[in-house]
Amino acid sequence: MASLAARRAASTLRFSRTANVGCSRRDIHLTPVVQKKKAKAEIEDLFSDTVEEDLIKAELTPTAKSSGVTKASSTPLASTSKSIRTSASAKATKRPGLSANSRVARFDHICEFITPRLGRKPVVKMPMVRKGAWAQLVQLATTEEQMAKIVEMLPGWKESGNQFDAAFSELFVRRCEELSCPLLALKVYGDYGKYNLPLTLPAARHLVHSLHVKHPIDTVMTAAALYDVYQLPAVSQDLISCSMLMSACFRHNSKDSLKVANALVPQLERLLMNKKPRKAEDAPAISPRLRKAVWIKWALKKFDKAFPQRGERVNWLNVWRERSGHVPATSKP
Repeated sequence: MASLAARRAASTLRFSRTANVGCSRRDIHLTPVVQKKKAKAEIEDLFSDTVEEDLIKAELTPTAKSSGVTKASSTPLASTSKSIRTSASAKATKRPGLSANSRVARFDHICEFITPRLGRKPVVKMPMVRKGAWAQLVQLATTEEQMAKIVEMLPGWKESGNQFDAAFSELFVRRCEELSCPLLALKVYGDYGKYNLPLTLPAARHLVHSLHVKHPIDTVMTAAALYDVYQLPAVSQDLISCSMLMSACFRHNSKDSLKVANALVPQLERLLMNKKPRKAEDAPAISPRLRKAVWIKWALKKFDKAFPQRGERVNWLNVWRERSGHVPATSKP
């Protein structure tokens, strides 16, 4: 009897452990945080210049991915990792890319798919529009007209009960800059009630960067005013934004713009005092931090050339630029 009871207890324990393991695995895979991170990673992957081609190929050949995984699983872990990196590198160099006609056709196809599924009462409900479709659409656009067409569609996404995330917002403003239509981005961020596109700090920096050299000072000031509207740190508290705004103000060289620029000079000095100089070669080649460093470097260079007063007042700027490798260090007597 004791032996029978022991066996039953052991059997019950094994069943309990198996059930618990199954539940824990199920919980892990269905955790909203994991799903959110996965979705974010998918959107971030779309930042690649050629990712839309991968997505299109994956749609046309859905079995390609599974066959690649099966083949990789038969090799040791270290060699598999190396093989994947080598294969990805070779694929990136050999990929021919989409032709102009194919790109336009793909863009129009996605627009035709999304349009009837927008609004409070969409004409077509299934299949539903995935967020990744918007990212593909922005990446496929090659003209201001195509970006304007996307903008016309944005309000319908809000009306259908959906929201755009920060990753898409940053992709959108970057593409507007690349396609030389930053005023289109300024229009969208200037009317959140209509377009419902959130402005993050990285997106705001991109917006100011896209406007501060070639556009009138009033557009740059409008972009700077959006920091407060979207509850971002003030322009005067962000080194990148502050340096670009000052550069634009001194370049414009009007009474009002110089007043703003001179008021920001003490704040820029404080920001540089709290920012450790870092040479560009110390940053990874593809790191977003390198982009920030380049923007600061060129904005400070323009500011230094335009700054009307030389001498002791700008010593702090010269020292910081020398330590950051922006200019050659002056020899001391």
